[in-house]
Amino acid sequence: MTVIATEPATATASRAAGYTHAAAWIVGLTIAWGATPEVSDTHARIATAYADRPVQAIAQALLVHGVAAAGLVVVGSGLLGWARRTGNATARFAGWAGTAAAALASVQLVLELIAVLGADPASPGRTGALFEAVQRVDGVKMFALAALAAAACARHGSLLRRWEAVTGWALAATITASGIGYLLLSTALTPMAFLSLPLLLVWIAALGAALGRRS
Repeated sequence: MTVIATEPATATASRAAGYTHAAAWIVGLTIAWGATPEVSDTHARIATAYADRPVQAIAQALLVHGVAAAGLVVVGSGLLGWARRTGNATARFAGWAGTAAAALASVQLVLELIAVLGADPASPGRTGALFEAVQRVDGVKMFALAALAAAACARHGSLLRRWEAVTGWALAATITASGIGYLLLSTALTPMAFLSLPLLLVWIAALGAALGRRS
């Protein structure tokens, strides 16, 4: 009875987590559109943006680095469960990569909350440094997400459909490039996020749905 009750619950959780991840990102970006700093901004502009619109900045941080990360944890857990049932070592690696990405998002959340709550345009150095740290952690997180996508798609036959695997490989390539940009604070590469982020939201939602189908 326990197995029968648990499997549908796991399927529902994975599916819901994938959709929640996408929704949190979309709502978070919408709430703070044009109100939060950019990688190219000076420390003074970063501190001013946070000081002028702290509620929007905090709401966005809680959604994209908090709620979305929680969804990623559930999807990662679903992958680990799939790996245990099938003996798929690459799925296990993918699950841990997703969990690592969620942990890095939590670090971003803490750093960003400290930056926003302590923003002082008269003394912007600390806030600017914290903002840059958040972006560099974002770069490392993107590498973890690239590893998640590549590992999940490496042996996808019994889990992902063809279009889901193709999307995953495209995500792995584009998010690696944007990850380099954010890690190095390179304005030449950070715009790749405009391509990698939509792919990420679609693919994580599709992955959650795939885990739901197979649970």
